[in-house]
Amino acid sequence: MAKHLVRHPKRRLWGGAVGLLLLAGFLPVWSQDGEEVVILRDGFILQGSARKEITTVVDKASGRIVPIVKDTGFDLVDEGPKVVVFSEHVRQKGAVAPQAKLRPKYRAYRQEFVGRVSSFPLPAGMKLLEAPEFNAQWRRRIKVSTPISFEHIDQQITYMDPHFIYIVSSTHTWRVAYRTSEWDPQVVRKLLLMHPELAEKEGQPEASKRIALARFMLEAGWLAIALEDIEAIRKAFPQGVPAEDKEAFDTLVRDANTAMADLVLKEAEAALAAARYNYLQELGSAFPADKAQPAQIERFTAILAQGKTLRERYQQARAALRRLLDAFTGLDQARGCHAVAGGPALLFWPRKALSPSDALLVQAGEAVYAELHPDLVERIDTFLTLFAQTQRELQQGRDPTHKPQELLAAAVSGWIKGRNGATPNPQTALRLWQARLLVLDYQRSPDLNSRRELLARYSQSQPLPPEEIAQIIMLLPPAEPEHLLFRSGEPLSAGAGLPSGIYRRITPSTPDNPRGIPYLLRLPPEYHHGRPWPVLIVLTHTTIPAAEALASVAREADRYGYILLAPDWTNAFDSGWRWQGDDHAYVLDVLRDAIRHFCVDNDRVYLLGYAEGANMALDVGLSHPDLFAALAAFSPRPKWANFLSEYWTNAQKLPCYIVTGELSGDSLQNTRRLFEKWMPRGFPALLHVYKGRGLELYPVEIPTLFDWLQRKRRVSGTATLALGPIARPPWTTMRASDNRFYWLGAEQIEPRRLIDNLAPGRLIVPATVQGDILGDNLVTLRTLGIQRLALHFTRDLIDWNKPVRITINGNSPLGYRPQRLVPNLETLLEDYRQRGDRRNPILAKLELDIR
Repeated sequence: MAKHLVRHPKRRLWGGAVGLLLLAGFLPVWSQDGEEVVILRDGFILQGSARKEITTVVDKASGRIVPIVKDTGFDLVDEGPKVVVFSEHVRQKGAVAPQAKLRPKYRAYRQEFVGRVSSFPLPAGMKLLEAPEFNAQWRRRIKVSTPISFEHIDQQITYMDPHFIYIVSSTHTWRVAYRTSEWDPQVVRKLLLMHPELAEKEGQPEASKRIALARFMLEAGWLAIALEDIEAIRKAFPQGVPAEDKEAFDTLVRDANTAMADLVLKEAEAALAAARYNYLQELGSAFPADKAQPAQIERFTAILAQGKTLRERYQQARAALRRLLDAFTGLDQARGCHAVAGGPALLFWPRKALSPSDALLVQAGEAVYAELHPDLVERIDTFLTLFAQTQRELQQGRDPTHKPQELLAAAVSGWIKGRNGATPNPQTALRLWQARLLVLDYQRSPDLNSRRELLARYSQSQPLPPEEIAQIIMLLPPAEPEHLLFRSGEPLSAGAGLPSGIYRRITPSTPDNPRGIPYLLRLPPEYHHGRPWPVLIVLTHTTIPAAEALASVAREADRYGYILLAPDWTNAFDSGWRWQGDDHAYVLDVLRDAIRHFCVDNDRVYLLGYAEGANMALDVGLSHPDLFAALAAFSPRPKWANFLSEYWTNAQKLPCYIVTGELSGDSLQNTRRLFEKWMPRGFPALLHVYKGRGLELYPVEIPTLFDWLQRKRRVSGTATLALGPIARPPWTTMRASDNRFYWLGAEQIEPRRLIDNLAPGRLIVPATVQGDILGDNLVTLRTLGIQRLALHFTRDLIDWNKPVRITINGNSPLGYRPQRLVPNLETLLEDYRQRGDRRNPILAKLELDIR
């Protein structure tokens, strides 16, 4: 039972610091009465007792202690094992959607608290020595070591339901809560069987008690155990359960069957969203249709039908494209001989002589064929429509309306530029293909001179305007796609808690990291280069191997289709995270290398850090908020002075999910400071504080985290770089490397604003920048401590037909006159090469000196 004080030795990341009860709204007891549902704007649901944080004052007249709402307090939802802090500004008004899955009201089991015999504080730096099992009264005495001796702590479970378990100490000022699912189900069963409401007399089975126990297991999420309990009840009562219990038993069986179907249904929903079509087919035979509810059958059938339609459409598209390509090359006849002569027939069959333009068109078509994915078949819808028309015309003995070159052009142009850019014009398709080759070659070129030579050669052909090339970039495959059958890197052995498919890789050499940066990578099931995939960058603690941290999220990452990256940085520093800008390469270089070799969805890149890795996530995320869709920090120890005291403003558009314990000392104190800045201004952040617990890894939060991540996309294309009317803090930087905030760039910062130049013991006044693009292309900027700015314009930020007017701190920029900006191809390609951001191509860059 030791794990119920400190769940796992590796989860006790720092010493048992006695924390500050900084969230004064915590209650010593729990009740399900008065539960509320708080729906956030993204649809994420909090369920529990919602209230304002309280404090206490002494009534001078009566001398009584009176609770009042704290003037700087938080909005809270007490979910039982934890309290969640949120901002009322991001609360959604209205009723809960009918399909929302809410936690039902559970039957709880209580033990009367024996009462407090002493109120000792928890010893600082305590470590668990002995933890016996709880007795029939749900009590035990644990033994902990202290820096000078040892101490005994009496504990009692006073509350248990399928959602959480509440433990109180009678000797110390301490109560602690856990999610029930964190505990061993057999331990929970043993405790419940000792409870007066469920205990049976020897040899006298009681159906009502066994039904209640099975229901507890079911509602706790232990479906397999609940099903075993149901079978045990049937065996114990071969003639059927007593009449007075029959309705309860039938309801239990029906609910278990519903839960079984719901489990497969959720897997199917996740599989469809994660493009796991093979797995979705397997689930078709696993769904218990004979036990499911009609609504579940209807939903599951719809999911299977949707997946089947996508696969069939994909297979039809591949077959049509293959048929057309083979007709071009003459391999259509060879494939007829393939069944007789085998593979060699294809190798030695003579190809048709093709003109240079047709050969290039076939090359492009083969690329489309290789990259085609079920999720993106719509990009070649025009081709499929024209191909079907051609087949009908041939069957009717008519001359086809469109030539083979035109059909292939429709496929190539639609795939390269998107469905709306599809055209049967071969010349246009070839121009698109050559532009795509330019971009990919540019990405692979090692030096600026060779890249400029590429541009010079391209400009002598029939170049596309940068606006069209920007559209091509948004749909590009990786510049150097990994061969998925012959992977590079070193595969890690599966087993001992590690899943298969983890590869150790190293980024290319850079001046700052000549040996490259090692990292781990794991692809989602059924990964394909033709579809963009979300990425979760897992940042480990110094004492936890990167592979173990990656493994902690592998199951959920597989379910939702995430690429996993884990920089292997644990041996890079003597101690923990150093809060230095140069160290950001452990995230930025790793992400950039992954983008070069795998198809990454730039709008869905997330950070997750544990302990020192959580510090790393906060530092990197708040320094480069425009790169990420969200960050999660589990048990961070935030650095307040000379970092978060200034950088808190940079989370205006970066959702943060922070988990810590009530007894985490300065971790909670500094996190609270952060949320005191964020919450009144409506920042998109959540703080989860577990009651009576300290700095742990909280693996129980992972499924909930992924539910939250699924709702997050990076903010992009926003002309107003402020959270909204209630919050307009500036973007802050005090490091030369932290120089990009969406479309605003700080190219040169006053040296005295840089943390590297700060004298020891001094506080810094950082540089700041704000910016809005208003109507009629008016760009208003406000800066402090910045000597040179860069503005990066994407397609939708401005009206490219009108001049851009700029003011900086109320004045016109030095030497700048309103002018129409012209998209620049080199600017576009260089920015894409440096940042790998295919979702936000930069068409023009404007640099301004500040007076």
